Parts: sequence; structure tokens; C-alpha cells
Amino acid sequence: MLDAFFFQRTQVTPDAPALWVAGETLSYAQLARRASAVARSLAALPAPSFGSAAQRADVEGAERCLLLSHRHADTYAGLLGILSAGMSYVPLNPTFPLSRNVAVANRSRSKTLLVGAECDAQLHALLPMLDPHIRVLRISDAIAAAPTHPPVSRLPRSDSDTAYVLFTSGTTGVPKGVRISHASATAYVERQVQLDPAEASARFSQFFDLTFDLSVHDMFVCWANGGCLYVPPSSDPLYMAQFAIEHRLTHWGSVPSAANFLRQFRKLKPDSLPDVRVAMFCGEALPTVLARHWAAAAPNCRIRNLYGPTEATISCMRFEVERDWLAGFDGGVVPLGWSLPGEETVIVGEDGEAVLDGEKGELLLGGPQLAQGYISDNPADHARFFERAFAGRQATRWYRTGDLVSACARDGMRFHGRIDTQVKIRGYRIELQDVEHALQQCSDASMTAVVAWPRDALGMPSGLVGFVTGAAASPETIAAACRKALPAYAVPNRIVKLETFPVNVNGKVDRQRLLSFCEGGIAEAA
Repeated sequence: MLDAFFFQRTQVTPDAPALWVAGETLSYAQLARRASAVARSLAALPAPSFGSAAQRADVEGAERCLLLSHRHADTYAGLLGILSAGMSYVPLNPTFPLSRNVAVANRSRSKTLLVGAECDAQLHALLPMLDPHIRVLRISDAIAAAPTHPPVSRLPRSDSDTAYVLFTSGTTGVPKGVRISHASATAYVERQVQLDPAEASARFSQFFDLTFDLSVHDMFVCWANGGCLYVPPSSDPLYMAQFAIEHRLTHWGSVPSAANFLRQFRKLKPDSLPDVRVAMFCGEALPTVLARHWAAAAPNCRIRNLYGPTEATISCMRFEVERDWLAGFDGGVVPLGWSLPGEETVIVGEDGEAVLDGEKGELLLGGPQLAQGYISDNPADHARFFERAFAGRQATRWYRTGDLVSACARDGMRFHGRIDTQVKIRGYRIELQDVEHALQQCSDASMTAVVAWPRDALGMPSGLVGFVTGAAASPETIAAACRKALPAYAVPNRIVKLETFPVNVNGKVDRQRLLSFCEGGIAEAA
């Protein structure tokens, strides 16, 4: 079970530091006592009320519990307590729009809401829009009341029970819940510990929000190794480097965009992060130029490029960025590498058949880390999972990633962008990531992004707009360089210089915001 990684370590090193947050350090034993108290109080709640047998069947295997809390120490006690009580956690971010949290809460069909400190305003706004029978428990009350409740009954739990549910944007824009079992999460953590064992003195970052599945890596890979998890008080990416230096973090995890912000604002100076031993980048393509800057800033660091959608439990492929390899690589983004042990891949063409070696196609994933499925009313979402046998593969259940890749004997899988970011302009098929790579080389920008704009009367793209940050050259100079590097049909119609890129809560570049900039006239004004 996923929570066993923490509680087993508690038996081995009870007095070792497990969590640092807001100036408070909790040992494994202290955090375990709080988590167990939450579990006892959750178990003592009256049985939930389900409106129908269908609703009950929908949450079979593990009752779901919403977790609404800021990044406090008791938040982690609450999360561990939910798991220890035999429930699955569904995180809500108090800073998210109310409409988003309402949609997630209602679609999850959770019957319990665990609430952290400083969330009164969000709770009062949320409750009138939820099931009137939902059980509400404050983490502080749960810990205080625990001595009056009997210990949690150690009822048999199954590896097939859901450990957590994370919501991502669906194909219709409606959030869809991804259900990850204890078996899948446990398989992932075990592989990470096997591939990258860390010393018990290791200090792991927790830059990811709990609504982002990479937070699961931060927490449970850290605790499985007996390390201490460090939670920064601010989500500002420019604060990350300072926080890592102040606390001498040994393990760094972030999306590449966050590290690129540090580079853009000259926070990645040579030898500035000497204590970092392992850096994990995931969630976006890792630009080669960023990897070079990171290698110089963290000279004692092993750089890992991880790949994997939420539907494949955090990451299912990895590539180790060796410095000698980096010096001779001329690609725009770091390869995805190879599958983790036990995971399988197939690259298929538009006909659904496996492509020849070296050809581009859609990446399919299979193996024990695949999600149980979606909480979604959209048939198109469920169709992403399907059954099929492929020659030479043991897996029979597969997930369509929507990512365009090719296989390379030297580097494993190479990433060529999203299939849905391929556009046709004047009959030419264009891969936006290739244009972004050329734009970066032509501008020497810190970050680049390209969107298809404007669109014709039929809604089809008729041009491109390129966005850059940290570029010294003028838009006209950059455009002229692009005309020399790209075929005419792939040259952006406009080049827009921004001070910073908009990002979402996970730190990824928000491309929908960039499109809205175009719609608002910024591209034309530039």
C-alpha cells in the first residue's frame, strides 16, 4: 500500500526528520501520530449516505475523501490519515477558482471533506454547492478528538483499491478524474527507490502542488528512502533556488518551465546549487539549452528527464542526461529515454499499427502503472484506454498518450510534440515544437512558444505567432533569422516579446492564455 512506505520507515527511524514546512520540523514518529489520529477520527464518522446503489458502486474499492488545505504540516498528516483509514484522497487547492473545486468535488462523488487551517472562507463558499449529506471534518479537530476514538480497525485492504484521484482537464474542458490504485503507485515508488536509492539524510523538495501527480513522487519516494520533505512557503518559481540553497536540498523536482524562469532571471549561475545531487524534470519537454545551464549551476547533480502522463502514474520513462552526451547533442529537447522496468511502449501510425524503427507515431503505454480509468461522462476520455495484443509485448491494456515520438537506438524515445499541436497551414503539416526549437535558436531566448493564430472563417489556422522571453534581439531581427532557418510556410507571422510567460498552477506554460493574448490583440500590437 502506498502509505506503507511512510509508516514502515517510522518503525525504522522514528526520530529522523520527515517533514519541514513553515519553520516546523516533524519527525517520522510525530507525523505518524498525527496521521493516525486523523485516521481514527475519519473511521469514527457516521457511515456515508449514498443516493443510489449506482453511486455506491462507483466508489467501490475505496471511499473518496476530499482534502482542502494549504501547505501546512497537518495537511500531510491529513493525507496520510486518509490513506491509513482505507480511503482515497482527492486534493482540492484552496487558491483555485471556486467553480473548479466545486466541479472536482461533485464529480468525485466524495462523501467526506477533510479541511485544513485557514480555509474557512473557501469552505463556506464551497459547502452550499456540495452534497448536503457530505461529512465535514477539520484536521485540527480530528487530531484533538482522536484519543476519544478507538484505533482504526485494520480491515483487509486490496492493492486494487484506489489510492488517490487527480483531476485533469478533459477533452471537453470538463475536469476528468484519474484513478490510481495502490498497486500502480507502489510499483512506481519501488522502481524509483531501486533505480535511485537515496541516503536517509536526503532532503527532497516539494514544489509541486498536491493536485499534481508529481507531488506523489516527492512525498513517497522521499519517505521510502527515509529522507525529509521540504515544503516551501511560496509557490513563486523565482523563490525555488533561494529555498534550495537555504535548506541545502539534495533532490530537486520541478517542471522545466520553473527552472527556465530561474535561468531567465539569472538565478542559475554556475555552481550556485552545489548541494543538489539529483534533479528530476517532468511534465513538459526539457529544452537542451536549459539542461546545459542546469548542469553548470548544479555541478554535483545527476539530471533526470522523466516522462509520463498522470494516467501512467507519475512517470513511466526516463533519460539520464550525462554531461558528455549533453555536449554533443544538437536536438532541441532532451529525449524521453527508455521505459521503467515492467512498463511497455508501442509507437503506432494513423492506422493503429506499429511503425517501423525511426518512424514517428503516437506513443502507447502499457504495464502495471496504468491508471484504473477515468471519472468522466465523456466517452472520448474512456476510449483513451483500450485492449489489444501487440507482437512482442506482454501488456494487453494500453493508453493513448497523444504524444508524437520516434525510437532511437542511442537515446530511446525522442519527443516530437503533441499530436494535437500538429497543424496544417496552406496544406502543409507543421509540428509546433519544431518551430519552437528553431525560434529558440534564432532568438537565443530563455523560453519560446508557438501557437496557431489567426484562424480563418472555418476555424482553421492560417498562420503562426511566436512568443519569446529573455531575447535581446528585436522581433524584426528574430523574424528575419527564422526566415533563413524555416520553410516559408512555417515562419511565424508575428514575433511577440513577453517579460514572462503565463503559467498554470503546475508551473507549465499556459498556452490557452497565449492564445487569449492573440485574441486580445497583443500579437497585432507587437
